[in-house]
Amino acid sequence: MKTVTRLIYLPALVLLVIMMIACAAPPVKDDGSTTTKVVPSWPAPPAAPRIQWVREICQPEQICRRQGFWQRFKEILAGRSRTGMVKPYGLYVDSRKRLFIIDPGSGVIHFLDQVNGSYRVIPGPKSSTVFQSPIDMTGDGQGQFFITDSKAGLVYRYRLEDDKLQQFTGSPLMRPTGIAWHPKNSLLYVAETGRHQVVVFDLQGIERLRFGRHGDGPGQFNCPTAVCVDHRGQVLVVDALNARVQVFTPEGQFVSSFGKPGDTSGTFAKPKGIAVDSEGNIYVCDALFDAVQIFSASGRLLLAFGESGSEPGQFWMPAGIAIDTEDVIYVADSYNQRVQVFRYFAGEAPK
Repeated sequence: MKTVTRLIYLPALVLLVIMMIACAAPPVKDDGSTTTKVVPSWPAPPAAPRIQWVREICQPEQICRRQGFWQRFKEILAGRSRTGMVKPYGLYVDSRKRLFIIDPGSGVIHFLDQVNGSYRVIPGPKSSTVFQSPIDMTGDGQGQFFITDSKAGLVYRYRLEDDKLQQFTGSPLMRPTGIAWHPKNSLLYVAETGRHQVVVFDLQGIERLRFGRHGDGPGQFNCPTAVCVDHRGQVLVVDALNARVQVFTPEGQFVSSFGKPGDTSGTFAKPKGIAVDSEGNIYVCDALFDAVQIFSASGRLLLAFGESGSEPGQFWMPAGIAIDTEDVIYVADSYNQRVQVFRYFAGEAPK
């Protein structure tokens, strides 16, 4: 029996060691910078960088401090987790640089105020609400935040100042995922993945509009998963299984689309999160490419950054993405259990 037990556990132990060696990376200082002089940037030198890696967040309350291989190995054997995040997915950052990390793996939202360094978990210990599978989040700029829960089929409303979380929508939706606030018409756009539609609500939680249906034609969807609003007020929807991004008016009228299935730059394999920077460029995470692709407002490919791995600037199933008012980019690196932070250099790249 002892011999059989050893035979069962030995391959698993060898696999664990191999995976940890593959995931090993150079140390990172407390301020998030690498101890080496080379900071990942895109395009590659000698070209001037347009995207540059800044830091990574593994534990929400602090910048990730990388450990040596054997220290990490000992902690795994001892049953200690090296990160407070299980599977970060959606991200939201407001105008005050307050970062919300939606973590369906642990069923919570990690809230990090990057200015004063405070940290909390949503829902808090006194809340009677428990998330089943939180996916995405947005805010109205007035202290209200809205969270989708795909398994519960609900959208929740949260107020940060009094830590109050309550149900926002009435009848359950079918797998609500992406959500975006439209500042010009004060409406919320929700990707209802299970019904292949986008549902629009007002601030009272009343449904005002619904557009799209199952299909692959213009204005049709096959599992939409993410939504954002660009600077012109257009609604951008990641049409995941059709491998494209579709553009709509605020009233739900089809405008244009870009992307197609493929395995080369400019195509999509498994598109996830979407965001827009200060110049109107569109960023789309691709979980199978392990990269973020950047397109112009018209859908022309400009640049891609990232590759498979666990080093700074590498990804393992990137999902959500958020960009703040200073063009700092946050990417949920789901299976690496971290959020990576980058900067986009608007206008002319630095010399």
